[in-house]
Amino acid sequence: MIAGIHQPYFMPYLGYWQLINAVDVFASADNYNFIKGGWVHRNRILRQGDVCYFNVTVSHMSQNRHICDHMIKPLDVGERLNVLRGCYRKAPNLETGLDVMRDALTCDTLNLADFLFHTISVVCSYLGITTRLVRTSDYPQDPTLRKEGRIFDYCRQLGADTYYNAIGGRELYAFDTFREHGLALGFLECIPIAYRQQAQEFVPCLSIIDVIMNTSQEESQDMLASCRIITERN
Repeated sequence: MIAGIHQPYFMPYLGYWQLINAVDVFASADNYNFIKGGWVHRNRILRQGDVCYFNVTVSHMSQNRHICDHMIKPLDVGERLNVLRGCYRKAPNLETGLDVMRDALTCDTLNLADFLFHTISVVCSYLGITTRLVRTSDYPQDPTLRKEGRIFDYCRQLGADTYYNAIGGRELYAFDTFREHGLALGFLECIPIAYRQQAQEFVPCLSIIDVIMNTSQEESQDMLASCRIITERN
């Protein structure tokens, strides 16, 4: 069984969803520390052709606390949807995209980890991703374990024999180290795919929101296959 483990991000780019789609079980690493300058609470979209941030407001952000120990401020879903409508008013899939975002942003909890897990579940459903979703906070661990050791332990608890990471992890993780722990290792590399945007020149790696707004559901689902897995054999 193949496992993927990653911090929960807010409406991340296409490669994140490709990783979820490529594994059998995806663990949202919500008991990892919050990173202020990261993608946990924000992502990039286009506003009339210019890149801008779309975010949720997190109360008392601290890099010394876990993601699951943070709360978001009450969200005005209507206001957030109006922002998106203004940004993507000419996008071909606007109304469907707004429906998806309404479902994603409407959540009965202000806990950041709960909220993000909900948004991930909603987008997975839209993209036709059937991977089992779990949360690392549901799997107790020795708190002294370093990041790589935590991955080994999570894979053991999940019953996985293979671990996939985003391509950026190539500088962090070695095939032989994982092999010593009984795990095969693979890295998912997103193959750039240009689609029609609300911009003069294509801007890569924007939020999945941009994909959903500018492509049909079938087209966005087809994009999940635009990637390759790098293993020890290749």
